[in-house]
Amino acid sequence: LFFFFSSRRRHTRCREVSWARRCVQETALDVSQKRDALKKIIAAMTVGKDVSLLFLDVLKCMETQSLELKKLIYLFVINYAKSQTDLALLSVNTLRKDSKQKDNPLLRALAVRTMGCIGVESVTEYLCDPLRDALSDPDPYVRKTAAICVAKLFEIKEADVERFDFISRLVELASDDNPMVIANAIIALSEISVSRGPILTLDNNLLGKLLIALPDSSEWSRVYLLDFLAVHIPKKFADVEDVVSRVLPQLSHSNSAVVMSSVRLLIRYMDMLTDPEKIRSLCRKITPALVSLMNSEPEIQYIALKNINLILQKRPN
Repeated sequence: LFFFFSSRRRHTRCREVSWARRCVQETALDVSQKRDALKKIIAAMTVGKDVSLLFLDVLKCMETQSLELKKLIYLFVINYAKSQTDLALLSVNTLRKDSKQKDNPLLRALAVRTMGCIGVESVTEYLCDPLRDALSDPDPYVRKTAAICVAKLFEIKEADVERFDFISRLVELASDDNPMVIANAIIALSEISVSRGPILTLDNNLLGKLLIALPDSSEWSRVYLLDFLAVHIPKKFADVEDVVSRVLPQLSHSNSAVVMSSVRLLIRYMDMLTDPEKIRSLCRKITPALVSLMNSEPEIQYIALKNINLILQKRPN
């Protein structure tokens, strides 16, 4: 029975993929039918079925005005570009054209993100010009997407990042007016600095921008911002107190990573405080946040206990 039903399921999936292939090849079909066909293909790809043979057929659907259809096509291209490097080059012209769509910032961002995520050196050669334009795009969504793409390009071809001076542009974006752009610029610079060394220095202007961006950022962006501030400690005592007061609300965040990054920052900033009463007050606020993590999953409990042990060794009183 097991082999009978397994064979039947495989046969059903094959029929669905064959139907999807006919749909994407048929030019007379409307957008909704092609969208349903692509969803079938993506579903098969997600469960581990090799549908790379459909790569060329899917590429032929790229010339569409439907953003939803393009998202599915680009997802497929990202997944199979490394195994179909020659065919992946066929998508470059459409991607570059989409990156210049003046009336659609979502499409511009999607095209730049796709070129950055493909991870094939022969394709990234064509990424630099659109990426340079995207970093100066008037729309913040495009700029924040481009910031992350710089980090991806650095992993693939560091020389291009240096040649186009993208790191200097990231430094400028770290002082952008939009919190999302600031957060993504810090994320990209943090990733690049792991292999390149320190890039950004903390001054009053940047500190003010980061503190404004912190509450408006996504939870994982907050982790990067908090980790950056934990490493780059302000020199002025007033700035230290300002950072501490802005970070304290993050101790009640629902994401345990945000809580742990906040605790790490506060413990490091305690070394800059001289008033014993302020230090004791800070400790009383950190304690409930760490204890609350004991209601989380076992892995988080373990990390919390390890950190509690280290804190007690550092500050036994």
